[in-house]
Amino acid sequence: MKGNGLRWIADAVRSLMIGGLSGVLITIFANTVSFLGDFNHRFPYVVLFMPIGAYLTLLLFNILGDAYKRITSTAIDFIHDGEAEDAGAARPGHAGLRITPLMGLFAYTAAAISHLVGASIGKEGAGVQIGLSASELIYRIDKRIMPRGKRGRGDYYLMCGAAAAFGSLFGSPVAGTLFGLTFASPDVLHLPVLFPSLISSYTAVLVSSLLGIHRMAIPAFEVLPVTIGNAFTVIAFACAIGLVARLFITLLEAFRKSFGSPVIAALIPSLLAAVMLITLYFRTNDTDYTGLSLDLLYAAIDGRGVPYYAFILKAILVFLSISAGFTGGEVVPLLVTGGTMGYTIASLLGLDTAAYSVLGAIGMLAGGSNLPFACFALGLELFDYSEPMLLFLAVAFAFIASGRESIYHHQRTALMRH
Repeated sequence: MKGNGLRWIADAVRSLMIGGLSGVLITIFANTVSFLGDFNHRFPYVVLFMPIGAYLTLLLFNILGDAYKRITSTAIDFIHDGEAEDAGAARPGHAGLRITPLMGLFAYTAAAISHLVGASIGKEGAGVQIGLSASELIYRIDKRIMPRGKRGRGDYYLMCGAAAAFGSLFGSPVAGTLFGLTFASPDVLHLPVLFPSLISSYTAVLVSSLLGIHRMAIPAFEVLPVTIGNAFTVIAFACAIGLVARLFITLLEAFRKSFGSPVIAALIPSLLAAVMLITLYFRTNDTDYTGLSLDLLYAAIDGRGVPYYAFILKAILVFLSISAGFTGGEVVPLLVTGGTMGYTIASLLGLDTAAYSVLGAIGMLAGGSNLPFACFALGLELFDYSEPMLLFLAVAFAFIASGRESIYHHQRTALMRH
């Protein structure tokens, strides 16, 4: 019992360190993204520099190597190795499988370049990579000061780092915990890591909140009442959203492979995106489609409304931006695309646009990430969707309809194992 108690104390200390460091770093990152977004809105012509930004990003990763671009995939592979070891198999290992603390710095730099020039990407991908790098730093300290048998497991550290980063970015500690436990293998719930992931996520959320992190601010809205009619409508709607999420992932991969040499792949889609954004600015006199495009999501929810074709334009800009090599993440683009599509469907069918915008955002993310439980928690925490029954139907059926492709490469589900 004494040894077990000491292990719990050691896990708590490690988790507090991961959560505290991640909370500080994620606050710096999120506030940088917010500052660059404001800069973009004040100086809309900066999008003309997108080809230069894409080329600089290409040079950055050419110098550093592909490992610096695939931090999340590397972490997922490492966690899979731990799963194999837990199952009694030999730990496979991957040649060059290694995450370094410096990777977080370069993830921050690449994402900052992307947001500076107005690329249509998110922030959670780079944020999670920063959290992974923070957890690796704590792990290396642990290896230096603790005897071999008393050290924490490397894959557990990575799950805690991912939980801390995701939770602090969105102010959603429960969603962060579930994200850390499941992002590598959605059908495996790593219960031995529940306690440290929970501590890491809650600590990061608290620290980042105290430091004044900039987060999404979802407008207030009325949730749908629970009726049989609404339940069937939500199920049909969620299936449609799930199919679109599947199409989104398919087209995203097609765009990634559709251009030739790396230089051409960086310049052509970035130039097309710049032309689209300038054209939209001249036609609408706003910059809603640059960067995170959160104003589109807010307008869909608060009643101001968005054009029926907003989700198509946003999706095309996301495809072009990611094809050009810009980095940052796909979670916020999925939320914005799903939310604006939900608004369009609800408007055409005479449904509640605010509620279906929220359900569309969460459903699209569930379908695109293969993480229905984390997305359900995100709907409750971030979107304050206070009626869980219909929210869970939306998340579950969007996930079911979307198939098993995901924005997280190397993610493993039961269907992929057989």
